[in-house]
Order: sequence, then C-alpha cells, then structure tokens
Amino acid sequence: MIRSATTSPDEADFADFTPEQRQGWDPPEPISNEQRQIWEGRLGEVVVASHCDCGTCPSVGMRTLSRIGDEQRDDQGGDGDWSQRVVLTAGISGAMLQLFIDDDYPSYLELAPIDDDLSFTEFPEAETISF
Repeated sequence: MIRSATTSPDEADFADFTPEQRQGWDPPEPISNEQRQIWEGRLGEVVVASHCDCGTCPSVGMRTLSRIGDEQRDDQGGDGDWSQRVVLTAGISGAMLQLFIDDDYPSYLELAPIDDDLSFTEFPEAETISF
C-alpha cells in the first residue's frame, strides 16, 4: 500500500541545485489520493523484469505483463523519460527506498545503502519504513 508519497526532488533538495538546475526546476505537485489509488491498483500488474547486480542491494526493475518483452521500457531506474517520471521516496535505517513510476506504472524499486559499508539482501518489512 502506498501510504505516503512525496515527489523528489522537493524544495529541500532545491538548496543543493546548481544554477542551471534551479532555472529549469518546476516544483513537484502534491500526490493526489487518486494517483495513489491508480498506482496501488497497478502493483498487481507488474512483474520483476531485472535485478540489480551491484551486490549491495536487492533493487529490482519491473514491467507490466503486457510489456515484458519491451526493451524500450526502462526498468533500470535511471535512463527513462524523466519528464513524466515520479519518484516516491522513503527510508529505513541505513538506506534510502525509492519507487520509480513511469507511465503510471511502478518501474523500479531501489533500496540504496547510504553507507559504503552497508549492504542489504532483501527489502525491509513495511513497519520499518519511514515516510
């Protein structure tokens, strides 16, 4: 369940932007309950299509069953069409959790350690996530 959602980057990130980034930045619009319901409803339509092989995280790429063979679909979390991408952020002790949403479908779930000495083999239990 998507209990809480904020887009990234947000106003707090703005302070660290370069002048070029500041000029081109449009503040994110708040996530509506309708958007949240659409995304939650589509969670059952996606399957894991790729796994991160960095060795420090369990991050996964996702595609809808109807697009499982579509190599144009970005399920790697970084190379997609950023103009329509939404990134929901949360965290746990020692890591940042990000859910990438492209075309109103979840496309990548990343658990990124915030310390080089940490690694994770599986995603955290929902109760341990901070929004």
